[in-house]
Amino acid sequence: MVNIKPGFSQELMGKNVLILGYGVSGQSAELFISQRGGKVFIYDEKPIKPKLGCAVSDVLNEHFDFCVTSPGFSLDHPVLRSLKDRGVPVVGELELSFDASRWNYWIAVTGTNGKTTTTSFIGHLLRTAGFNVVVGGNIGVPVTSFLNEPISETIIVAEVSSFQLETVHTFRPQVAVFLNLTPDHLDRHGSMENYFQTKARIFKLQQPQDLGVLNAEDRWASSLIGSLKSRTLAFGIEKGDVHWSEGFLNVLGTTVASVSDVKLRGRHNLANIAAGVAACYHLLPDGFDFGSAISQFCAPEHRIEFVRSVGGVSFYDDSKATNPDSTIVALEAFQEPVVVILGGRNKGMDFAALAEFIKRKSTVKWAVVMGEAKESIKESLLANGFENISEADSLEEAVHLAYEIAAPGDVVLLSPACASFDMFKNFEERGDRFKEIVRKL
Repeated sequence: MVNIKPGFSQELMGKNVLILGYGVSGQSAELFISQRGGKVFIYDEKPIKPKLGCAVSDVLNEHFDFCVTSPGFSLDHPVLRSLKDRGVPVVGELELSFDASRWNYWIAVTGTNGKTTTTSFIGHLLRTAGFNVVVGGNIGVPVTSFLNEPISETIIVAEVSSFQLETVHTFRPQVAVFLNLTPDHLDRHGSMENYFQTKARIFKLQQPQDLGVLNAEDRWASSLIGSLKSRTLAFGIEKGDVHWSEGFLNVLGTTVASVSDVKLRGRHNLANIAAGVAACYHLLPDGFDFGSAISQFCAPEHRIEFVRSVGGVSFYDDSKATNPDSTIVALEAFQEPVVVILGGRNKGMDFAALAEFIKRKSTVKWAVVMGEAKESIKESLLANGFENISEADSLEEAVHLAYEIAAPGDVVLLSPACASFDMFKNFEERGDRFKEIVRKL
């Protein structure tokens, strides 16, 4: 990949900039670049109507000073390969936003699962302490969208995906958090080792004065302990510099909160809370009331989110569970009998471990499968001896089937273990549709 020099975001006047992908990040980049005098050309594989730039279908014969690519475009895409061959620098919206705000304090969070909860929690802690904070990135709000107003004394907390980290050049957050790594996006990265190396790019340019926050209980994240240039804090549920002990959160030997303060469902959220505290503990004032701040934090939307109870059956939206490990974590959060809705588009995942867990966990009473992956999921469940399976052709049918199967006191959990793109625009749309259906029951 051709590097781009620092400060490029300050020299956009008259530049020809290609944007690949006209989703949320592409539209934000379009506005940012246009307002600074750049000439924007936009390529998308779907029909588009740009607000400020020009749509282009043939990019091979045009001159571009650089390209801002969407995370959805693989580096193997023919357009990106052509740009590389022609020496055109390629960045993502994350690199663009960092270059434009490199004097701000950045806290960046990556990992397979828990990114949004941890990112949101860090923002919550800092706001509670009185800091000016913006929370963005892969969480659904591009950081460039904040940069049209002065934010010189603002902390930027960003959720960062592996796709975004593929196209960083100068990205150097003062705090970088690596939560965990479980199989996901293997259709893109090819192997767990490639996936890991891409995630680890978040630390690449950190210096000794920076901070790396690593999960002491995850084998991939913990393998970096002792090898980073930056200072390191380890966190975990039971291990690390920040961990839970006998029901209390311990930070470097000091008790700061009780497990009873945590309002989030699931043991995994104890790790997310510990990671968030580790990431910003050094910024918070002496005497900060962690217990109060933790107790006021609620789960982000579509993450084991309670929707409503109908006829004694409780419905939960965990549409963000787009890989099997995330669904396993969600199922572990319930002691009640669960009817789980699974399926969508497979991202190169193996469902065997999920099927084995469902068979072993006595609280899972039934699985309703849907989407492109329903046959693969069904085969894995049957191979592990779990036979309580129903098939649905739509999310609406899946919800109604699950409700018919469930008894008072049971839980219906949408936790698909798959991407949403076979049936929906994204996991948010899938979760919103689930909630809409449930509210009409």
